[in-house]
Amino acid sequence: MVGMSLLRSAAAFAARLGPLKAGNNAANILTRTIPRTDKVAIRWGHGKKMFVVKPSDYYDRRFLRLLQYYILLTGIPVVVFVTAVNVFIGEAELAEIPEGYEPEYWEYYKHPITRWIVRNIYDSPVKDYEKMMAAIQIEKEKADMRLTQLEVRRQMRQTGDGPWFQVPTLDKELIDHSPKSSPDN
Repeated sequence: MVGMSLLRSAAAFAARLGPLKAGNNAANILTRTIPRTDKVAIRWGHGKKMFVVKPSDYYDRRFLRLLQYYILLTGIPVVVFVTAVNVFIGEAELAEIPEGYEPEYWEYYKHPITRWIVRNIYDSPVKDYEKMMAAIQIEKEKADMRLTQLEVRRQMRQTGDGPWFQVPTLDKELIDHSPKSSPDN
């Protein structure tokens, strides 16, 4: 108790020495005085400190780091490969075609990487042509089938032998099911 009263008196004395210093300090707490509200409380710093709430940029930075990593992981080998092909192989040169020689379809391209892609990944122009002709043939067969169906419907309406000219059947309620209900009799 004695220690507490000593602290309280020391705090009151300190508050009397510096009455212009407002805020939440130990003197205000111990002397139970009301702090002044016209000034902003400044604690342990050289200016107004504020806790600024901002969204986290962790996922943005993580995405950008991973994007940079994967671009460099694939980009560096691709650049090295393309540079090596351009330096050591080079582009094709136009030359006379020998007598009796028919060039392959990929030999018409200038760059070696383009030649490789056309030869090994893309379909040949002959195959593309055949696929297009097959698609045209299928569509022609569909059109012929539609015309035939329209002609058949026209003929059925003319002669009256379509499904809409059939005799209606009897009502199902008129069937006697009594013999089937007890077959042991």
